[in-house]
Amino acid sequence: MGVTVKALMKIKKGYSGVALEEMQEPEIEFEDQVKIKVHAAGICGTDMHIIHDEYPSSMPVIMGHEFSGTIVEAGANVENFKIGERVVSLTAAVTCGKCIYCKKGTLMLCNSRKSIGSGVNGAFAEYITVPSKAVYKIPENISLEEAALSEPLACVARCLIERGNIKPDDHVLISGVGTIGMLALQISIAKEAKVIVVGTSRDQERFKIAKEFGAYETLNIEEPDAFEKLQNLSTPYGFDVAIECAGHESSLGNCLKLLKKQGELIQVGLFGKPIQFDSDLFLMKEIKYVNGFASNPTSWDIALSLMKENKVDLKSLISYKYKLEDWEEAINSVKDGKGFKTLLMPKH
Repeated sequence: MGVTVKALMKIKKGYSGVALEEMQEPEIEFEDQVKIKVHAAGICGTDMHIIHDEYPSSMPVIMGHEFSGTIVEAGANVENFKIGERVVSLTAAVTCGKCIYCKKGTLMLCNSRKSIGSGVNGAFAEYITVPSKAVYKIPENISLEEAALSEPLACVARCLIERGNIKPDDHVLISGVGTIGMLALQISIAKEAKVIVVGTSRDQERFKIAKEFGAYETLNIEEPDAFEKLQNLSTPYGFDVAIECAGHESSLGNCLKLLKKQGELIQVGLFGKPIQFDSDLFLMKEIKYVNGFASNPTSWDIALSLMKENKVDLKSLISYKYKLEDWEEAINSVKDGKGFKTLLMPKH
């Protein structure tokens, strides 16, 4: 018998289908793989959607795709990494490598793609094995805990920098003040935009952090005169760019209403279900609509550069840390919208 380890798995449909299981410690199966000792793994909105059967997963599967750790073993064909190095990994661990999407580097669009935490075993565990081609070294100035947020940062960089077009002095509206919203704020500030952040009445503490990150103003969208205030904070024609980070139908509608004609709407949030929106207003305002599905290798290059150059503050976004055994409490903290990022810390 080998060594047993613990892992948080989605075994079957429904919340009752999530369980902390004991299993054999994973071993390297292919010569191009590395085995990573997981230090920290962030709970993402996608994980919540998987738990509630709103995002597809290949059950049974270990959840979790935002993580950092240390290489403890490397396959025979691994040349660019060595034992002891601190690393992170992109999500699209399994792709065909031959289709038009793989050849363009848009790995998440590959029809054969299997992502860690949903298609193949993920990082809510003590160890994970991934192909070395998916692995990146952590900048020396970034801690392992901060590095666990590199995956969501790469996703936001994909939407805002690779797909979107935020220019200096643009008036940018960010709807949603969770982790994704705060990363979008910091990237927009790095692009020299003037950023207004909107949330709800429960976001007062988050508004304070947004101001510290450089938001020009924050506003509770539930206030009776919120739209009037926002119109006064934008250009005479409306906002140049609106970034939807909340993943709520009403948030998307607000972004559309507040954008200027020929403005740019960037969807970063995942709704988890079909929603309704005013498509005729999209047409009549000639809105440019862009988005981004997760991240690609180029997204990680951008994210890691932002981290190395200290252009983003990830430490301030780590609100809670839980042992893997306390996963239910951790999940509830995310469900209740407490703080920003919640990390699971596997025990070794």
